Amino acid sequence: MPDIRHLDFRRLVSTLLLVVGLTAAGSGFADDARRYEGLLLPDDFGGPISVSIELRNLQGLLVGEFKGESPFSGKGRVTSGDMNGSKCDFHVQTGAGPVLHLSGTCTANIFEGKYRQAERSDAGSRGSFRLMSKPADEADDTQSAAARKSAAPASVTQCIEANTRCLLSCPQADPDAAFLCASQCRSRFKSCKSRAALR
Repeated sequence: MPDIRHLDFRRLVSTLLLVVGLTAAGSGFADDARRYEGLLLPDDFGGPISVSIELRNLQGLLVGEFKGESPFSGKGRVTSGDMNGSKCDFHVQTGAGPVLHLSGTCTANIFEGKYRQAERSDAGSRGSFRLMSKPADEADDTQSAAARKSAAPASVTQCIEANTRCLLSCPQADPDAAFLCASQCRSRFKSCKSRAALR
């Protein structure tokens, strides 16, 4: 009988943790679209690299687009990451191929912090950045269209992609943490899907 009571207590604690986690996560569910432009400044003083990033906070996960000059030329996309208050931490698959990890403070006016290239460790593969917010109406026609697209409600496909990234980021070693994380992902997905149905 003591074993059953102990099991019920663990179940109660797990449920309480889930409710607290979902409540805390619910405060960050609002979509938040931002556009930044500025420079990456490599640590090897190789010269600044002009970039622009459009970010959209989709249920606590970041999605978006990246454009840069050489060596990160072309259009890329945000592949994983999150926005927690004024902190942004995410990876970008650049148009030229390299994956960049950007981490720093992102407010409505500025995004600044550090970046590094995922598969390299030399001074030229890391540095700092300072990107200023730029309203969509100051962008060219192509960028304005992209900004309008990112501001539109999420599609079901975007919801599925965000949910997949969320589930892949869940810890695997601790079953309780994995359960809580998967439950948060499921809740975010349901909310995203219900908004997508209203498009």
